[in-house]
Amino acid sequence: MFFGWDFFVFVAALSVATISPGPGLAAIVATVFAGGAHRAIWFCVGVIVGDLVWLTLSLSGLALIAQQIPIVFIVIRWVGVAYLIYLAIKIWRSPTDFDETTEGPIEKSAATRILSGFSITMGNPKAMLFYMALLPSLVNPGSVSIPMFLSLMFAVVAVLATVFTIYVLAAVKTRNVLTGSQSVRKFNRITATALGGAAAWIATK
Repeated sequence: MFFGWDFFVFVAALSVATISPGPGLAAIVATVFAGGAHRAIWFCVGVIVGDLVWLTLSLSGLALIAQQIPIVFIVIRWVGVAYLIYLAIKIWRSPTDFDETTEGPIEKSAATRILSGFSITMGNPKAMLFYMALLPSLVNPGSVSIPMFLSLMFAVVAVLATVFTIYVLAAVKTRNVLTGSQSVRKFNRITATALGGAAAWIATK
């Protein structure tokens, strides 16, 4: 598979899955609206790390073993749900201006943001379905070589980083053009509602 047609099919499928809206993208956009692009960077890193873990589990066959210990994924999933709810509340109650000096309460460490992104990805049914169902149809875990594994890891990082950059830049542009407290408040409420819906979706899967 090393850079064969099936590799490019995998990249295309991953691109479509990544671009499609989901809890991870919703949280990334919400983080940008709440505190600017710089606060979304480490969260994006966490999401990418989560995808790499799913990739490794799928190719190594450990995903089947992990399914026999559901408590692990249950805990991770609820951590992700809790973060989405927390972020939704913060967005709902956030100021109606984007003055950077008023955003201190939502400041978090890089490790916390990475863990948040990781938890959402590991508990995201969309990511789980992609790596558990689609990837095995493209790659035979028993024939995976180190170059093949590294090429897949590179593809995951490249695709996710590209898509996240596009979404972050779009969110920054939208954030900059919003004017008027009523417009900002309405947008905050819509974003918070979307995050709450994403949390509910993960929680009920």
